[in-house]
Parts: sequence; structure tokens; C-alpha cells
Amino acid sequence: MAGRNDAALAAALQAMAQSVQNNNNQNAGDLQFRNLERFQSNKPPKFEGGIIDLDNAQKWLKAIEKIFRTMGCNEDQKVQFGTHMLEGEAEDWWDNSRQRMEAAGTAITWAVFRAEFLEKYFSEDARSKREIEFLELKQGTMTVDEYAA
Repeated sequence: MAGRNDAALAAALQAMAQSVQNNNNQNAGDLQFRNLERFQSNKPPKFEGGIIDLDNAQKWLKAIEKIFRTMGCNEDQKVQFGTHMLEGEAEDWWDNSRQRMEAAGTAITWAVFRAEFLEKYFSEDARSKREIEFLELKQGTMTVDEYAA
């Protein structure tokens, strides 16, 4: 008789533990969904990639990171929410890049994503060309103050 009660008690405890675990998983999922809704309520821009537009890549990154700071996002949220805003060619690029990094065992943090994103959409070569353009800006006969005004 004692064996039957022990087995029934063990089964009941196991069922309770499973129920608590399911509830915790549901709560975590609900919280993640609410955080995504909160992120999207900030109207983050989407990024489609395609023809490399240096200004758009920088503007997108700056806007997304501003929302992260405002919300106090953790590293996982930054990667999840930021990459959620990729569409079209940029989304395809990220899917391939993520799979490659996961296969190599690379931990995907926002810093890793950011470096990959900048390399793809604002490469070192493009940055150098932009810097040269800036350094070669001419103001004609005006002073810098006159030109700025």
C-alpha cells in the first residue's frame, strides 16, 4: 500500500512541477512579447538593405540604438529586436550570417551584429571614401563660419 501512495505522490509532484514549468515558460513568452510590443511602440525604422546607401545604414543603426538606450534593453533583446526590423535583402543577409556564425560557435551579441552590419552596409572602404570626400570639401572663397551659416 505504501508503494502505491509513493508512486501516486511522485506522479502528482511531477505533474505539479511540469505545470509550474509550463506556467513559467508562458510568463516568459508573454513578457518577451510585451517587450517587443514596447519596442515597436517607439516606431523603429525598418532596414531593407539592397543598394548600399551609407546614410540609411547609419541612420537606421543610430535610431535603433537610441530606442535600446531608452528602453534599457539587454544584449539578447538588442539582437532580437534589432534584427526583427530587417526586411528583404537585409533579412536574407542576416539569416545567412547568423547561420554561419552559429555553425562556427560564435556568440551573437549586439556588438557582433553591429560589426557585421557595418561591414556589409558601411564597409571600411566606403568609410575611407567618405572620409576623403569630407577632407576634400571646398568652401570656395568663404570662411568656414560663412559656409556653415
